[in-house]
Amino acid sequence: MAVYFNLAHGTKPLAHASNFPWPYDIDICFEQVAHPIAFSEGVGHGSAGCALSASDALGATWRAHFEITQSAWLIPYIERLAQGTPLPRDDMLCRYLELHGKQPDSYESAFS
Repeated sequence: MAVYFNLAHGTKPLAHASNFPWPYDIDICFEQVAHPIAFSEGVGHGSAGCALSASDALGATWRAHFEITQSAWLIPYIERLAQGTPLPRDDMLCRYLELHGKQPDSYESAFS
């Protein structure tokens, strides 16, 4: 099973729901899988997510996830991955640690 690391998390207040903090996440797998970038948002029955190729993850549809999670630092890495350069796992995990003061959460997924 592939391991994904939660490298971005943020919330956006939902005006129509008393400004409830709607969560957004971006998870990345450093292994060679077809869909290394995972996006998710929401809670409970309102949650949704998907895993995409690096090229698809760079599409305009997903820009809001990068903005809401304040993770523009991930985009150059994903661009290089889309061009065939493997992700530098140690560098990215160190960068996350610098930004957040802790190691990222991770999980195994059979769907990659």
